[in-house]
Amino acid sequence: MKLSKRLSKIVEMTPPCLSVADVGTDHGYVPCALLLADKVKRVIASDVNRKPLEKAVMTSKGYNLESLIEFRLGSGLEVLSKGEVNGAIIAGMGGELTQEILEKSMNLVKELDFLLLQPAQNQPSLRRYLYAGNYDILKEELVQEIDGRFYEFFLVRYQEKSPEILEEAMDYLISPRLRKDQHPLLKEFIESKIVELESIQEKLDQSFQSSRNKNLELTNQKKYLKEMLLWL
Repeated sequence: MKLSKRLSKIVEMTPPCLSVADVGTDHGYVPCALLLADKVKRVIASDVNRKPLEKAVMTSKGYNLESLIEFRLGSGLEVLSKGEVNGAIIAGMGGELTQEILEKSMNLVKELDFLLLQPAQNQPSLRRYLYAGNYDILKEELVQEIDGRFYEFFLVRYQEKSPEILEEAMDYLISPRLRKDQHPLLKEFIESKIVELESIQEKLDQSFQSSRNKNLELTNQKKYLKEMLLWL
């Protein structure tokens, strides 16, 4: 099965287990790939919309895996009951939506061995939530797709602990763990963030004080990122 780098990383990072839930399964590629790789024995694939779920069913039939995947229509982790799965994958959703999904099903979250999260937007917001909350960050990862876009991944599990507050606000944008691990894509990732900030600056209307304040904030952020590059 040929997968994108993003989906391949999800399969790679999923711990071997008996059963896993794929929330927002879309075409059902991840459940099929996990089963074909013998990383899991059973998958519950869910989606809030019926059409993606129907596509996932067709994908599973193409690989003769439909008997090993249970398809459920519903929102987030609410389609699950305690003890049904060892872990859950929540990929391709916004960081804030991911937080909402976790908060709505906290009793279930506490029972899971792992959560594999891949936010599509608002990654700093999710990182702040995870670090400050009762989550043990097992691993963070980074992937760059062929189109140049970067994707961030979090492998976590619920664990009651003291909140971890990062020293600098920019640490929520650029993971301290990725820096500590000297991730091979880190330099390109930071450079892409600098380009994003410059793009935002170009669109600001400098005739407004609020825009001038924002411009100064972005300039300071760029300076911090450029200094970060010097330490790589």
